[in-house]
Parts: sequence; structure tokens; C-alpha cells
Amino acid sequence: MAFVKPIFIVSAPRSGSTLLRLILDAHPNIAIPSPAWLYEYIRPYLYSFGDLGRESNFRELVRDMIEMPTIGRWPVEFAVDEVVAACPARSFKAVYEYLHVRDASAKGKSRWGEKSPRNSYWIDEIKADFPDAQFIHIVRDGRDMAIDISQSVSMRPCSVLMGAQYWQHYVTAIRDSFTRLDPADRYEIKYEALCADPKAELSALCEFLGEEFDSAMLRHHESNSTKAWAANAQHGSTGRPITTEYCELYKRRLPERDVRVLEGAIAELLREYGYPLCGKPQALPRREAWQILESDMISSRSNDPYRSELEQRRLQRKARDVYADADRASLLRSLF
Repeated sequence: MAFVKPIFIVSAPRSGSTLLRLILDAHPNIAIPSPAWLYEYIRPYLYSFGDLGRESNFRELVRDMIEMPTIGRWPVEFAVDEVVAACPARSFKAVYEYLHVRDASAKGKSRWGEKSPRNSYWIDEIKADFPDAQFIHIVRDGRDMAIDISQSVSMRPCSVLMGAQYWQHYVTAIRDSFTRLDPADRYEIKYEALCADPKAELSALCEFLGEEFDSAMLRHHESNSTKAWAANAQHGSTGRPITTEYCELYKRRLPERDVRVLEGAIAELLREYGYPLCGKPQALPRREAWQILESDMISSRSNDPYRSELEQRRLQRKARDVYADADRASLLRSLF
């Protein structure tokens, strides 16, 4: 089976990229497993493996790649001897490609892909490794993304303000790399449009990919891949049919002043993507902004577990009605 044009989904975290991954993975020709994170955790440190032409060095690279916990979540298993034998080229690219091709082959699919928000900063390198790759940028309203990532008990950053800046960094990085891609290799889709009219948006996306639209994509929640992923509470919403329920969260969750502050931080990019502002953007006093941003910094790993425990205690008090969001002047520091 010939494998061509790998598909890379990039986005800011919590922008709908997991939903899009599962939708595309439901297509009969496309396999996109859970994120590998290999460009983030392995590729920058290739120097540490020395000359990959040496068998022992290449074996160490293969070992580190297949022992990544992210790869361990895939429904296929890999062995060092197997991967080494299958990669005549002694390179990161060869191993990366083999892992994804093997996953796709096991699913009877003819194309493979990768989804990871962190790949947003590695588009140029990915394109150099895979010249025929196609990239999809799924964009979500930065105000909603900031809320979504901040309300996750297992992700960072914690503050809504940092979440909005996080969104801006990711989207800006993707846009910068996209300027260096051929139009035939890049595509942008808005999360809100996908949720509002999934068939039309996915049909257009399939045309870009050179694939026939398949109605199975609209039933992604019925696939075994989605059911397994949605078992994780953090991704539970992906196990449901496509919905607009998670659009315009900021209008329901944040005080008016918090929305103005977020818009003050990311207004230009919101406008460029056609997201209307709610009011006049407002700058946060520097001291208050520094306090919030500093709260997202972790100076010692030993402090992180206790920080998470304190967060859980706050959630428990909220569940007991000790306090409510209405008791707080701002939710920018923390939603809990």
C-alpha cells in the first residue's frame, strides 16, 4: 500500500483539534492516532544520540521513541528490533513515518496523520521532513479556548488570562509558518463553523485533502477510537455528536469586565478571524496582570502536587455551595 500526503492537524490547545482528529480518523481512508508528541520531546534532542549511522545510537533513538507513553496509548505495539529492521534510513523521520504507517496499516487505512497542538511550532521542520504533507489549522475563539484550558484540572495554564495569551502565541506561530506553505498544502477551518454545519465544512475539507466525503465522519462518536478516547474525562465531550454547545462559552462564564480584559489582550487577532468583540477592550493594570501571570509559574516541581490539591479543595467547597462564581469580581486568575 502506497502512503502519500500525511495530514497534520495544528491548533492552540482545546480548540477542537481532538474532535477533528477523531472525525478524520472515522474516515475509511485516514488514520490519525492519539498525539505522539515526538517533534516536541525527541526531535530537538537528536544531537544527544550522536551519529545515527552507528547501530547502537540508532537503536537508542528507536527505543526512546517507542517507549514514549504517548506511543504506548496506540492500539499497536512496537519492538526495537522490528522498527530498526523496517527503517533502512537511519533517521528520526524514518522512525516517525514507520510508526504512523504501521498504525494506519493495522486499521486498513491508506493515509496517516498526526494531531498535536505542540506541532504548531514545528510546521517548518515537519514540512522539511515530509514535503508532501498537508496541514489543517482548526481555529477557535480565543476567549472560549482560554476558558476551556483553564477549567481543565489536568492542564496548564490555570489562569484565563494566560490561556488567552497562549492562544495568541499558537495562532500567530501557525499563521507565520503558513505563509511559507503552498496554498495547496494549508487549510484553515473554524471550530464554530464546523459545529454549526459539519457536513458542509467536512465536505470542503475532504475536497482539500483529495478524499471523498464519507458520512461516517458525522458519526465519529460511534467509532471504537472515539469511545476509547472519550473514556478519559478530559476528552469526554468528544464522545458525543458534533454540537454548538461549546461555542461562545465566554458569554455564559465570564463577568463583562473579564471579557473586556481578554479582548484587550487578543483583540487584533480576534478581529482578523472574524470574531466580533463584545465591547470596548480594556487593559488590565500591570500589577494585577503580573499577579495573575505569576500564579501560572511553577518554580518548584515539588509544589505542583500541593497546588493541584488546593485547587481540588476549592472545587469541593464550591460543590458544597461555600462560594459561587457570583461572589467573585473576576475569574481571570482561576475559574475555581
